[in-house]
Amino acid sequence: MTDQLDPRPPARPATSPKDLANGPFPDRGARLPLLDAEITAALTEEGAALDEGEHQLWLDLLDPAFRYEIPVPLLREDPALPRHSRSAVLFEATKRVLQLKLGRSGLLQAWSDRPATTTRHFLGTVRVFDAPAAGVVRADANLLVTSNRGTEHTMLVSAARQDLLRERHGRWVLLRRRVLLDVEVATHEQLSVIF
Repeated sequence: MTDQLDPRPPARPATSPKDLANGPFPDRGARLPLLDAEITAALTEEGAALDEGEHQLWLDLLDPAFRYEIPVPLLREDPALPRHSRSAVLFEATKRVLQLKLGRSGLLQAWSDRPATTTRHFLGTVRVFDAPAAGVVRADANLLVTSNRGTEHTMLVSAARQDLLRERHGRWVLLRRRVLLDVEVATHEQLSVIF
């Protein structure tokens, strides 16, 4: 037996998908272009469920550990600095919070949702990257969302979206979503939309 230190670095514990739902959003791993079409199809179906008001179908596409966040946009003079906060958020929700939010829209008491808001998600430039957990990928995309309610409430907002998707039971489900709004100051109408 010796008192010398082991020159090998300690084994790093494997990151679990649940760990990725919390903490800092993971950096991009290796590019996975062969998954672009498959992940684009999954995200297209997910956006269609939101646009068509199929809220339960959309909620079924969320992992139980799902986390949704909209970081605070930052106005920077130096373009090299990040345009969104890494710690402060304008809105953050779990799957349970979104179940409560969307569950109200079908109730008669939800008078503030009448007339219903019409949204359209336009998804583009989806790129897939490896993530630091087995069975999880990161998808970065551009997003344009329109929201209309009545004749006077029309909104158009663009954003970059970063998703972590996990393969479960033969399909991709959302583990985490980070929405980077292309605005300096977000309005309450923008924050009420699920991107």
